[in-house]
Amino acid sequence: MNVAIASVRPARAGEWDSIWEACEYATFFHSREWSEIWSVYSKGRWRPDPRWLTFSDGRQALLPLASRKQLQGLGRRYVSSPGGTFGGWISADALSAEHGEALVHWLTHKLGRLEWRLNPYDPLAHQLEVPVTTLDETHAVDLSPGFDALRCGGAKVKKALREGVTIGVAASEGDWRSYFGIYEESLRRWGEQASSQYRWELFDDIRRRESPRIKLWLARFQNRVIAGALCFYARRHAVYWHGAALEAHFQLRPVNLLMHEAIRDACERGCAWFDFNPSGAHEGVKAFKKSLGGQPLPCPIVKIETTWRRTTKAIAAFVKKRKSVARDGVR
Repeated sequence: MNVAIASVRPARAGEWDSIWEACEYATFFHSREWSEIWSVYSKGRWRPDPRWLTFSDGRQALLPLASRKQLQGLGRRYVSSPGGTFGGWISADALSAEHGEALVHWLTHKLGRLEWRLNPYDPLAHQLEVPVTTLDETHAVDLSPGFDALRCGGAKVKKALREGVTIGVAASEGDWRSYFGIYEESLRRWGEQASSQYRWELFDDIRRRESPRIKLWLARFQNRVIAGALCFYARRHAVYWHGAALEAHFQLRPVNLLMHEAIRDACERGCAWFDFNPSGAHEGVKAFKKSLGGQPLPCPIVKIETTWRRTTKAIAAFVKKRKSVARDGVR
């Protein structure tokens, strides 16, 4: 039987929520809440643009897309999930390779300009021929053995406890502002090596939602917040999305204790994975994740450019080359 996409339409909010709740391989980044967070933070430049797809055999899938206008509204740019996070389809139905091939073709041929990071927890996505442009990986702890069997404690956790570091969850705006202050101090320390830089407005919007799917874990020493970890949760997936710590208290090992408690909580929630998120080119960060039991999982990136975009890039490269030749000739 040849499977084809029979219809595509905008997805309704309730449909998005229900299919996200039911999907075994969905992450928080596939949720309507995540897309709306980025819509607010971008002041509406990025907007949720989800699509509901029905196949010829009656099965269904949702694409949690976001889009923004380009060329004064004449075109659109799409991301499969905002913020460079895991994207792709989610479904409550069992999808075959034929379903996957139809989804890949639609994503890469029907939208135009698209950025899509493959979901490492969807086995189907990694069985298909996908036009990957950039290889990447995340690190995650497989929680199936149970918390007591995991390698996430050790001497550093014992040191933090011995020194009097305590762990809790942010409960007030003051807690969130304390964490943001630590993040600002970390940005100054990281300098140009920082992978991203977020304004207070992002954290404030996340805080105001009071979502059961979001926790800001905090480490305290002598009643002062010294480190934090912002984690998001889906049905079977927990992710450590953002973190920061005060350099003056590194020796207390607060981050090790934070991860210890966050992983314990993920196990108690029934999650299958605790994800540390991609590390970029930061080898020290990768080593830290591996020390906590994180294993590498592929999450490559697909970038589709429109013909117009490819043409303008080629022209820009040609002009740059001609200018370089001209300068060399003058010398």
